[in-house]
Amino acid sequence: MTENKSLAELAKEYETAERSLKEIISAKRSRLCLLRNRLCSNEAYVLKSELKTLYAQHREAREIAEYLKTYYEPHDGKRELFLY
Repeated sequence: MTENKSLAELAKEYETAERSLKEIISAKRSRLCLLRNRLCSNEAYVLKSELKTLYAQHREAREIAEYLKTYYEPHDGKRELFLY
């Protein structure tokens, strides 16, 4: 059964996802810093690739949450979800 949610509730879910992603990013960055002593590491390459994806997901979650929170506020008629 599908649950109907308000935009504010959906925004809160995206904010929760944003916080979770930020924690994951922090943990992976810490692991990456520990690998700095190695010149070339497959693990470092994998971590950097994962971080690139996580940064994009984090940015999108933040932007979507903000978009949903301000959806009904007055605007100039030109609303774009992503600014890049």
